Parts: sequence; C-alpha cells; structure tokens
Amino acid sequence: MQSRLVKKWAPVVAMGLAVVAVQVLGAEPAAATSVSVQVFPASYSPDRLAAKSLSAPCPPGQRVLGGGALTAGGVHAIITELQPIHAAGGDSLRVSVAADQFGISVAWGFQVFPFCAAVPAALNVQIETHTNQPTSTENDQAVSHCKLGTVIGVGGKIDNGNGQVNLSFFTNSSGDFPTGSAASAQEDDDGFAGTYTVTSYSVCAQPTVFGDFQQFKIWFVTNGSSVTSTPNDPTCPSGMHLTGLAGGTETPGTHLQIIEPNRTVAPNAAHFVSQSSVGPIGNSWIEEATIFCAK
Repeated sequence: MQSRLVKKWAPVVAMGLAVVAVQVLGAEPAAATSVSVQVFPASYSPDRLAAKSLSAPCPPGQRVLGGGALTAGGVHAIITELQPIHAAGGDSLRVSVAADQFGISVAWGFQVFPFCAAVPAALNVQIETHTNQPTSTENDQAVSHCKLGTVIGVGGKIDNGNGQVNLSFFTNSSGDFPTGSAASAQEDDDGFAGTYTVTSYSVCAQPTVFGDFQQFKIWFVTNGSSVTSTPNDPTCPSGMHLTGLAGGTETPGTHLQIIEPNRTVAPNAAHFVSQSSVGPIGNSWIEEATIFCAK
C-alpha cells in the first residue's frame, strides 16, 4: 500500500537529501505595511489520553495569522487539527493530536505555536474555510480560497480519523500569488475502515503593496529512513518574519511531527520534521515545507 500518494496541487520533482526547489513570491516592495509578529507558545501537560486538544490564545486585540505544533509522543502521535480561530472574545490557535492504532504507552503531550500580530485594518485579514463531505477514501483534500488577497497562513482539521488519517497543508501555487490552500488527508499505511471529514483554513490578507507578503516553498526527499528533517531550515529574507507555516508528506504511514518557528519574537525561520509510524519505508519519500513571510 506504500505506492499510494496524495494528489495535491504543487508539482513535486525532487532527488537526494538536499533542497531541490525553491519558489519565491513577489518582489521588493516600494513601501510595505509593517506587521510585527510574536509567537505565544502553550504546552499540553503530559497524560495518557489517546486524543487531546489545546487552544493557545493571542493577546487581546491581536490577530492569529497562522502557527505550528510539536508533538512529544513519539512516532504514533498524529496531528489532527491546526486551526486558526478569529473570534470576538480573542483569537487563538487550536491544535489536536491523537494516538494512532498502535497507541502510546507513556504519558505524552504537545506544544502549540500561535503567530499573533496587531495588523492594520487595511490588510483585511480574514479566515476562509471549507469542509468536505464525509468520506472513506484513501485520501481527500478540502480546499479554501481567499476572496481577496493572498494566503499568509493555513490550517486544517480531520474529524473522526481516530489517529489513522494524517494531516498535511499545501498552497495552490508555487508561483507569484497563492490564493488558496488545501488541508490534505491521507490514511495511514494499513488504511482506515471508518469515515472521516477534512476541513481547510486559509488565513488571507490583502497587501497594500505587492511584496508585503512572500511565500517560500521547498521540497526534499529522504532515502527511505523512518525520519526526515529539513536539511536547511527555510528562512525569511532579511527584514521579514514568519506569519504562517505549511507542509506535509505524501507517503502513507508518514506524517508531520514538528512544524515550529525558530524563536518567539519576530520569528524568521522554521523547522520541520516528519516521521514514519511503521519504521523505515524502504524507498524514498517526500516532505514539503512552506513558510509565509511579511515585512
């Protein structure tokens, strides 16, 4: 069953362990709108529950732009939700994690990394969402589109996957202007007998000057081992910092374990780690990492 691959928008051509493709959005702006981003991490205290969730809030008056997560439960801990939430009572990033069918025998937890900022109203930051109909297919993609502007952060959620449906995040373009994103669901290596639902979230902003926001995307492959990590952590250009993260894997049985920023104040680089829950794959497999950057 390892030949099954998720169908996603961005074409992938990669060889070796090095970064093999880099795409850059936009050009140097004449005058960009400043967005000062901070990360406000929150941790879920370890316990033995099979599924758990935690919402990490932004300070009052700040918008959540995107974010990341880190699981600390080993290879059988699966991220099932990374949802940016805009709400009258305050913005937050909600993360859910579940043990797969193998279970986790020790107490375990995870971390949440919301990217928060006070943003000018002119940027018209908003979250677009789309939920697919329930399905029992091997893979599925929910797609959400920006009504205006470009994607600056993403999220997704899988309901009723019981830790056996892995979640990835991709944008609809490797070129100049991503206007949507997909939450991609793939059943694990031995499949899933149930019915699940996948939801996509695109955090959108309308640049005041072309180049306010940029996307950087890399693809790389592992040689068939059970773990892969970004060989060079993708980094925003000088003077820019992260607003959001996206990424994922394409081979059943593999999944994101870490998608995190490098620091809490004006983060400018991100670290991605994926693992196989069934040990070495036996052939090469692909991980994609995307960062969104702002002036």
